Amino acid sequence: MRPFTGFLKMLTLDELEKLHDNAVSLLENPGMKIENEALLKSLSRAGAKVDFEAEIARIPKKLTDEIIALAAAEEKERMAAFSGSDFSETDIENKLTYSWHSPFRNSAPKIEASFGGGAPLFYDHKKGINRYATKDDFINMVNLAQALPEIVTVGNAVHYVKENDGSDLAPKMVAIKGAALVAKHSSKPGCTTIIDRRQLPYLMEMGRIVKGSASRYIKSPVFVNIHDTETLLRLTRPEAAIIEAMAKNNLCISILPMPLVGISTPIFPVSAAIVGTAEILAVWAAVKTFNNNCAVEANCVSGVLNPATGTACFAAPEAVMADLAVGQLFRQKYGVPCGLGVGLIDAPVPGLLSVYERIFKSTASTLAGEPSFPVGIIGGAVVFSMEQVILDLDIAANQRQLIKGIGQKHFDSSLELIRERGIGGLFIDTRHTAANFRDNLTFRHALINLKSTSVSEAIAKDPVQAAHNRCIQLLENVKPYLIDEDRERAIDEVVNRASEELSALTGAME
Repeated sequence: MRPFTGFLKMLTLDELEKLHDNAVSLLENPGMKIENEALLKSLSRAGAKVDFEAEIARIPKKLTDEIIALAAAEEKERMAAFSGSDFSETDIENKLTYSWHSPFRNSAPKIEASFGGGAPLFYDHKKGINRYATKDDFINMVNLAQALPEIVTVGNAVHYVKENDGSDLAPKMVAIKGAALVAKHSSKPGCTTIIDRRQLPYLMEMGRIVKGSASRYIKSPVFVNIHDTETLLRLTRPEAAIIEAMAKNNLCISILPMPLVGISTPIFPVSAAIVGTAEILAVWAAVKTFNNNCAVEANCVSGVLNPATGTACFAAPEAVMADLAVGQLFRQKYGVPCGLGVGLIDAPVPGLLSVYERIFKSTASTLAGEPSFPVGIIGGAVVFSMEQVILDLDIAANQRQLIKGIGQKHFDSSLELIRERGIGGLFIDTRHTAANFRDNLTFRHALINLKSTSVSEAIAKDPVQAAHNRCIQLLENVKPYLIDEDRERAIDEVVNRASEELSALTGAME
C-alpha cells in the first residue's frame, strides 16, 4: 500500500535556499577546522584555501556544490538497483546501517532497528539504578537483539567496560572486546564506536573473519564507526584520524554533527540547522577529495540549552525543528537522505517521560517523511535500557501503521463488505475479520490499551514492568548464537594481539 504523502515541511523553498546558502557561506568564511594533515592536503589540492598551521580549510562554493552533486549521484546509483521493489536498508552495499533512519523509498519501511550508540551506562531495572555494564550485561544485550526479529544489526549499544568481577577493561580494549562478543554471539553484527584509529585494523580483521572474506566484508562492513564533529565547525584529531583510516580502506563515512542551540550555536534553532549542514558538507568534502570512491552518509542530532540546568537537552521542540530543517534540505534540495536525531532523548530511565519524548520526536520525524525506529538509548545517549527497547518497538509499531496509509484496493472491498452485513451489521465474528485482523491492527507488548477504569489493573500492567518481563521471557527462550570454533579461535587471536599492542599504549588518543 502506498504510504501517506504531503509531508510536514519546516521551511519554505526560499528558506531552504537560505539554509543552503548560509551553510555554504560558513564554509567559505570562517571555514572548518580539520585536525588532520592528509585531509587538509586533499582539500587544498581541490581548491580550498588551507591554513595548515591553524588547521583551517576555507571551502569554496564551487567545491561544496561538486560534493553535493557527487553524493546525490552516489545515492541515485545506490537506489537504482532497487527501483520498483521493496527492500531493506541493510541491502545497500558499504552502508553503515544504524537504522535510526529509514527514509521512504518505494513503500512504507519495515521496522528495522539497530543496537548501537555506545552508551556508557546500563539501566538495571531490578536495582533501579544506572551503572556500568559488565560482560554478562553485554551478552544479554546481544542475546536480546538475537531474539528480536526487528533488530537487524547489533553493535556496542552499551560499552562493555567492566568484567563480571568488577574490574575495569583497558579503555582502548573496550571496543575490541565488545566487538569480539558481538562477533561470537550474534548473527547480525553492526557498528562499533571507535575512540582511536589504532583500534580499526583489529576491528576490520574481526569483520573479515565474521564475513568470511575481504570482498564480503567491504560490501557490508561491520565493527566500524559513525563519526561526530565537535560544534562549532571542528573535526577533532581522533575523529579525523579514524575517518582518514576508514577512507583509505574504502569504508563508508557517516558523519553525525550535534549542534547545540544556545551553547555552541546562537539561540535561534535555525542556527543549529545551518551549522549542522555546514559540518556535514565540510566532512563530505574532505572525504570525497581524499577518496572519491568512499561512500558518504549523514545524520543531524541537534540539542538546545536547558535554561534550568545549563546543560544540553535533545527532546525539546527547538531541537526537533532544527533536525527537520536539515532533513528537508538534504531530501528536497540535495536528493540525499539525512537521518534525524530521533535516537537521542533526555529521560534517564524508561517510563512516562521516555515514552513521551520518543513519541514526540519519532512522530515529528515520521510526519516529515523521515521515519526512524531507534531503540534502547535514553539519558542523552548516556544510558542503554533493554526495557526501553521493548517500549520503543511498541512505538515503532504504531509509527509504521501510521506510515502505511489507508485506501487503495480497500475502498471497493470495504463497500462490498458493508453492504453484505447491511444496516446494524457487526464484523467481529466474520471470516473476513479473522483472516485480516493481524495485517490491519497494531499489536504491542508493553504499551497496551487498557479499556478499564481499574487503578489496580493499570498499576499491575505498568508498561516498564511489562517491558522488563518481556525481556526476561525473550532471554530465557532465545537460542544463543555461537560462531564456529575456527572463527571463534581466530577472533580470540585478534583480541589477544590487540590486548598486547593497544594496552601498552599511553598518552592521547590518535
